[in-house]
Amino acid sequence: MNSLTVKIIAALLGVLMVTMLGSQLYYFINEKHDTEEAVLSTINENISFDGVVVRNETVINYSSSGVIDYLYEDGSKVKADDAVAEVYDSEEQILAKRKAQQLDAELAKLDKAQNPGTTNFVQPEVLKNRIDGEYKQMLSRIAKGDYTQLGEDKSDLLMSMNIYDVVTKSESDYNSRVAALTSERNKQSASSAGVKDTIKATKTGYFVSSADGYENQLSIDKIDSITVQQINDIVKSTPQKPANAVGKIYDGYSCKIVGVMDADKRVIEGVYLKLAMSASKNTYDVYVDSVKNCDDGKILVVMSCDKLDEELASTRIASSMIVFDEFTGIRVPRKAIRFNGEQKGVYVILGKDITFKKIDVIYEGDDFVLSKNTDDQRYLLLYDQILLENVRAEDVSSVPDDKESSNSKGEEKKDESS
Repeated sequence: MNSLTVKIIAALLGVLMVTMLGSQLYYFINEKHDTEEAVLSTINENISFDGVVVRNETVINYSSSGVIDYLYEDGSKVKADDAVAEVYDSEEQILAKRKAQQLDAELAKLDKAQNPGTTNFVQPEVLKNRIDGEYKQMLSRIAKGDYTQLGEDKSDLLMSMNIYDVVTKSESDYNSRVAALTSERNKQSASSAGVKDTIKATKTGYFVSSADGYENQLSIDKIDSITVQQINDIVKSTPQKPANAVGKIYDGYSCKIVGVMDADKRVIEGVYLKLAMSASKNTYDVYVDSVKNCDDGKILVVMSCDKLDEELASTRIASSMIVFDEFTGIRVPRKAIRFNGEQKGVYVILGKDITFKKIDVIYEGDDFVLSKNTDDQRYLLLYDQILLENVRAEDVSSVPDDKESSNSKGEEKKDESS
């Protein structure tokens, strides 16, 4: 091949390459589509507000001097004339009383540990497994930051170890330990003697060892007259304990929770919702009694709660949150949604090919929806390029074929039945 021929071929190849590059550049500039990539999105539109707890409450007053030792945890059921607290002259007496109670509990466990009714019917291997389990439970609670039951767990572990020592003959008995503890218990009991006075429940109900000054302002009996301004004032103010108040009694187990929040179509009368409060680790089921519209796009919501625990019993005002279900799916702009016959979906583009794909809506927002994330090729898939512009019918390469899918399913059912 002579040099002229080579030059001609090289020139033609150069022209061809320039033409190809030019056409691709022209296509890129003139055929660029308005698209959005299909990505996963998680929606959890909880509603935050400051909740005010309302009950029918009766304050317990005590005007004499002294140091009060409460006998019940907050939220405990009491009857009229039950002693809810004792009054002492000093804190030292109360500390001695509690020490004596702790020693009583330890003596009871030692007595059980060396009781023949316990030791004669327990196998060492069973005890060893129990000790391992109780030890691991303590470690688990510590890892989770849950220290509420740690003292009780420790006591149970020590009792199991004491029983194990007697059963395996590491200890013959705990008589000397019992004698020492009994002596100390008697000493502490003597130091705590001399209860100055007793405070009794004025009525049957649920006892709480505090008062905040709102007991006469707020009540379930007056719930219909509570105003937005009243709730806002309570949230912003600092509770003031009334003079001589040492506690109160709730009439009933249930309570009302009132809050001012942004209007939301999910919060309507007659529905059950889930409520979380900063004062508690628990989640509460609440029923929406009423929803009143306010002038500024807010609503005044009254909810009923039939659960009572120590945290909720002692709470008046708490940062609260209505908790809704969490949804995870492929985010689809509303402006991209199209209909192909009865099928709802979007157009996606790959290279020059435009395809209609269905969507399975699991959540609807204001300007978007979430479609179920699937690997079904007939539906919108993760990372598909969603076309936002209008599409001409003649530009569409393909649409989902449900007939083939339904036929195959029918054949599967037929095969299964046969």
